Amino acid sequence: MEYALFSIWEVKMKDIFDFINNNAIVASLITLFITTIIQIAFRKSDRKYNEKQENKKERKQQFLNKAEFHIEEKQWDSKEEPDIRLFMTDFKASINDKKDVEFYYSKDILKKEKYKHLRFYIKNIGNADVDQLDICATAQKNTMLCDIDEVEFLVDNKFVNYCICYDRKILKNDIILIDIAYLENSKICNMFSGELALIFRDSYGNLYEQPLFIQQRNLYEPHFISYNEFKIYTSTDTALECFKKPWLW
Repeated sequence: MEYALFSIWEVKMKDIFDFINNNAIVASLITLFITTIIQIAFRKSDRKYNEKQENKKERKQQFLNKAEFHIEEKQWDSKEEPDIRLFMTDFKASINDKKDVEFYYSKDILKKEKYKHLRFYIKNIGNADVDQLDICATAQKNTMLCDIDEVEFLVDNKFVNYCICYDRKILKNDIILIDIAYLENSKICNMFSGELALIFRDSYGNLYEQPLFIQQRNLYEPHFISYNEFKIYTSTDTALECFKKPWLW
């Protein structure tokens, strides 16, 4: 049965090929059709390759023209109001009966007369404006960062915060003053990594990170980051999950 079916199929295919060979117009049309399909496939492939190369070239150009912050060695004038006022400290975390994470801070945290200050003048020395700047604590397991006016709220509610957003445009060559308050006995320094990260979106819409070592007053060069990395820095969600499941740290 199978042999008979194969023979019938073989005969039919032979008839089709004989028909094509004996009809030049049909053969030409088939050849043209196949050639056109191949050309379309190659053109599509070439177009994708060219688009990919153009995107790479454009992204490289955008990186060369990116914004970039630099610490200016400028004497602080006590009459000058900071553009950004932060508070940074360590904490202890625990899980309550409702399985929520609670954060506990130094008993001196609300005593502003005990605050020490670090001040930075940072200048946009790049070739693009900054549309949004987020300043974030990197050691989320034991360090919090907030606007200085939010300290009491966080303490009273046993909350944590890791990031503040400065949503004013920072133009090329603009300088802003950042004031970081802290308690002298708090553990806010990291041994091998920057304590803070400057996360910014430039006028091209790209996201960059610049690690800031606050004690050494050292600011690393910017590098691209993804939106997911941006969310981890600016949201408490990932850290809260890690406090509940410590092995995730």
